Amino acid sequence: MSYANPTETLTSNDIRSVGAANEEFGSDTSLIVARPGGGLCCSFPLFWFTVPEGFYALVARHGKQEKYSESTYVWPPGLHVGSPWLRVSHLVTKQIMVFNTPVRGCKTKDNVTVQIDVCVTLRVMGGDHEGDDPENVYKFVHMVTAMGLQQQLTDAQAEAVRTLARSVTHTEVFGLRSVSPEELVGAQGPLFSAGGAPLTEIMELANEGGPNFGRQDSELTDKFGEEKRDLEGEHDAMDPIEAGFNTETGASVTDAMRDRLNRQFKPQGVEILDVIIQQITLPEEIEKQMSQKTMVISQNAEQRMQQKYDMLNLSQMEGIKTLKQSQSEAKMELLKDGEFDALQEKLKLQESMARGERSWREIDMQMHVDVDMINAESSLKVQRIQDETTLVVQKIKETSEANADIVRVNAFAEVEEIDAKAELSVAKHQAQADKALFKAEGASAVMNRTLNEHMTSLHRLDAQSALALNDKLIVTGTEGGDAANQFILADAALRDIKKRDPSSEQERSVILSELAVASGQAQIRLNVWDNHPAATTPTQEEKVENHTPRVWPVTRPTPVTEPTPKPEPRQYAASSRPPPPKTTTTRQKHRQSAY
Repeated sequence: MSYANPTETLTSNDIRSVGAANEEFGSDTSLIVARPGGGLCCSFPLFWFTVPEGFYALVARHGKQEKYSESTYVWPPGLHVGSPWLRVSHLVTKQIMVFNTPVRGCKTKDNVTVQIDVCVTLRVMGGDHEGDDPENVYKFVHMVTAMGLQQQLTDAQAEAVRTLARSVTHTEVFGLRSVSPEELVGAQGPLFSAGGAPLTEIMELANEGGPNFGRQDSELTDKFGEEKRDLEGEHDAMDPIEAGFNTETGASVTDAMRDRLNRQFKPQGVEILDVIIQQITLPEEIEKQMSQKTMVISQNAEQRMQQKYDMLNLSQMEGIKTLKQSQSEAKMELLKDGEFDALQEKLKLQESMARGERSWREIDMQMHVDVDMINAESSLKVQRIQDETTLVVQKIKETSEANADIVRVNAFAEVEEIDAKAELSVAKHQAQADKALFKAEGASAVMNRTLNEHMTSLHRLDAQSALALNDKLIVTGTEGGDAANQFILADAALRDIKKRDPSSEQERSVILSELAVASGQAQIRLNVWDNHPAATTPTQEEKVENHTPRVWPVTRPTPVTEPTPKPEPRQYAASSRPPPPKTTTTRQKHRQSAY
């Protein structure tokens, strides 16, 4: 688990988005809770959100905290898919926060004002450590809050530190500073005698004033010796013992402060990992007095060490001079021996070079002989291989040409056979198609005849409907046209009388009926008059002309039968039925492609 940089405040702020969480927490060491803004993509809400690593995440839906599961509000790191209104509302860091609480104006037992800087390391208990509970994250965000935790820590530390400072004097207050375990062991060393006897026994002997106390002190002096006294200086023998007591007291006090803070804050979901007294500041005048005593001891030790250094330096200079003289004599002797050895080695080298030259010449001559022999054998082998290669190539070429001729002849035969089969298949399919077409035309001839008769009947009905709708048309029988004309003339005369005397309508009908019966040819007649209600009364000449009716004899119409269209000869489009392939041309193409 990583540690954040020290800070004197604990805050909770709004950040741009979840993606900026690492940057915001890295730049602001006091940030412990962040509230990220909503994520948008091209001004549209997202249907997913991410939780970065290293944070406890709380997710809200419309402002209400959403549980990840039935037992926890904390969402794990990673990508989560959900509706746009489901977003990360709070991010709580998993880092260990380092919180500084300087306490100023503390009074010691002898009423000296000191300043004690206390550092507290803490974390939110929402992980997988022993005693952690994810519910602590929800409790810390909504109940404790960052400002509330800061205020509680400041108040609790101020009270504890002031009480601690009041229990010691200003000379003992520096022993309260926190030290590492190694420093604590080193400080506890002087609390025991050289033989391992506890300090309490030494103190008892000192209080009794017996002869054994001096013996213990002499043994302690012999143990550390004069060299240690020169390095550390002469001081009160009880000073290291007192410093050890103060250091051990400070270590136990910080442990007690940590335990007390944990009893207060663990129920709120915050664990205090360590309490460190970093720095203790006394008034400047008192610090100067305490440092002067230490400086006097150091100055005396420095003088003794300087005297010993001068004596040691003089002794070393004499030794160096003697060593240089002996080294010079040994050097001259070694140079003479080296010259004699070099002469002997030179003679040996010349002899070796002569032997090497002779061996080189023998090797060079043998090399030329071997190279000529190898070249001759290589040329012979190359010529033999070339002859064999030419023979094999010629044999392969002739075999390939023979195989190619056989394959070409077989291919021509197969092409001829395939073309013949294709032409036979085309002829069969053409005959089947013609047969199917002729059969379809024979089946549709009766239907076409029925259709033509039906169309003729429709035309006949249209003609009769037109005759029936013509109110100027008179239909008579097939015979008796003269009698009908006379009858119509009589009716016209009576109609003229009717116009003059409207009350004679019934007499007119009776007269017409009697004339029809008396003639013995009472047949159906239709009279069409050219009179209109809106027309004016015609003159006498117009009446005579208009009273001449138009009479058409009604005869049985002869059925009009449209001639059955003669089927045209079949014609096939080039796209629907291609012309039969030319066998000769296709075979020629195959032959040309084969060659």
